[in-house]
Amino acid sequence: MPDKFENIDTVNVKISDGLIRPIVETKIRAAIVAEMSKDPQKLIDAIVTEALDYKVGTDGKLSRHSYDNKHRWLSVVLSNIIREEAKRALAELIEENKDKIKDSIKKMLKKESGLNKIAGAVISGMTESLNCKYSSRIEVKFETSTDD
Repeated sequence: MPDKFENIDTVNVKISDGLIRPIVETKIRAAIVAEMSKDPQKLIDAIVTEALDYKVGTDGKLSRHSYDNKHRWLSVVLSNIIREEAKRALAELIEENKDKIKDSIKKMLKKESGLNKIAGAVISGMTESLNCKYSSRIEVKFETSTDD
């Protein structure tokens, strides 16, 4: 009597994900622990390097589009911090020298060339805003000052 399995080349066995997953996870955890016990500092350094060198967009976040992820995360974060500190330093400098800046502006306004530059800038700005497809609101106020 012939064996009913003699012509079968392959056998398919279905094993549920619930049975295999815990075994694989346990093996992976064991491999990580074994690797860390050899030289934990080396693994930690590699993880830190990878995190700091991660490519992100200009906002410091991972973009859904890979072509936006051109910048190192560390570079973006440091650049943002430096810019914020530069803004604070400039604000302090302006606050400390606001009287000098005010005097300089007054001197410039008293010169005819300064007034022409301001008038040119106002006209240019008005012309550009009127050509814009969005609505424009222009408000000009003149105040007299008595603290000269």
